Amino acid sequence: MLNFYMLISGSKGNSTIIWDENDIIMIDAGISVRRFQEKTEKFDFNGREKSLFISHEHSDHSSGAKSIQKKLKMDVYSRKNTLEKLNLEGYSVNDSVAIGNFEIVPVSVSHDAVDPVAYVIKNRGIKISVVSDLGIVSDDLLYYIKNSDILALESNYDGEMLTHGKYPEHLKKRILSEYGHLSNDQTSEVLSETINESTNIILTHLSENNNTPDIAFNHVKSHLDNRNRKYKSIECASQYYGSSTYEF
Repeated sequence: MLNFYMLISGSKGNSTIIWDENDIIMIDAGISVRRFQEKTEKFDFNGREKSLFISHEHSDHSSGAKSIQKKLKMDVYSRKNTLEKLNLEGYSVNDSVAIGNFEIVPVSVSHDAVDPVAYVIKNRGIKISVVSDLGIVSDDLLYYIKNSDILALESNYDGEMLTHGKYPEHLKKRILSEYGHLSNDQTSEVLSETINESTNIILTHLSENNNTPDIAFNHVKSHLDNRNRKYKSIECASQYYGSSTYEF
């Protein structure tokens, strides 16, 4: 059985776990060891090998990496420049990585980090894509995430809320740039091009100041429904509660 659970998602921290009977794959570690253990105590992870894949060096994706690597004895994988930036010992990821029944594929994304990636995770015919912190979506990324069984995709901000919000202009420009974040509009367009009737959509990394779960959910759902795009489910992940648990 394959399982997916997003522990936390937002500007204060991001972390996801995917596991089968042999291995645990953790995507990002913007979470403390204690919080990780609290969030996962309901699962039995005994006997499984643990691997951590880091998307980029920003603290909301990496702050717990060193302590998690040490205390939970996780192998760490990321781009070479990201490992160096974080002063982490680990394995440099250039192409796909095979771990047990898993294949983990890094795909470069556009963000203001040294070498940021999204991850596409495959396991015995199931495909899971974890994509956040990017300002534009390339054709290459669209190709890799198409027809995912789970597509966890950033829906960071509502354009009106950001434009008329309290952020200083330089921060607004950064978020709006091709190296910033995806808006609800952009996310809707990406989903309309990539989902199928088996896709579970998880909207992630929602801004606490420039978005709300209701706005993001309704915007994306309306966009897809108006275009008759079929999907299996849709939810917004939370900074505090993460996502639902999915089993395949």
